[in-house]
Amino acid sequence: MGQARLNLKGVNALVLDSDTFTRGLVTRMLRGFGVDSVSGYETGEEGLAYFQNNSVDLCIAEAMLPDMKSTDFISWLRRQEKALRFTPVIVLTGYTQMRMVAAARDGGANSVVKKPVSPQALFDRINWVAKVQRPFIETNNYIGPDRRFRSETPPDGVYKRDTDEKISIDTDEIMQESRITQALSKGA
Repeated sequence: MGQARLNLKGVNALVLDSDTFTRGLVTRMLRGFGVDSVSGYETGEEGLAYFQNNSVDLCIAEAMLPDMKSTDFISWLRRQEKALRFTPVIVLTGYTQMRMVAAARDGGANSVVKKPVSPQALFDRINWVAKVQRPFIETNNYIGPDRRFRSETPPDGVYKRDTDEKISIDTDEIMQESRITQALSKGA
């Protein structure tokens, strides 16, 4: 299978990271991917000011900025006017404990990437964010992309609600149908 293609010409990206080396490295990666305009800042406050005066198509932010957490920055962003609130945000972090990843996800980030980040890992994540259209959810406690990644039906015999209609499932028919689908996709 060939390499994924993604046209990033005309994209305006913002990189927020207090570490000058990481900020420069991510900026060079983005330019290498074809991003025309990349701006980098150390603090969340600088990022907020940049967002208020510029159009941003992609934001890459360190999880722990010197003056705020990326979740606070994302929370502010998700509560802005319609155009800004949908900006994809990728969080970079050196700490990938589940609680840190969950905090970024629950804060409204589109994705979390572990540092040190390789060009391939960053490109793959940008490609995924660009191509996988997740619905935007707005509730009292959360604003951001849908946090669910899988659309699976309940396991056989397990009903999630009392109102679920109990039906019998012919697993042999499903298996036969999936084999037919596989054969068609292979050109058999």
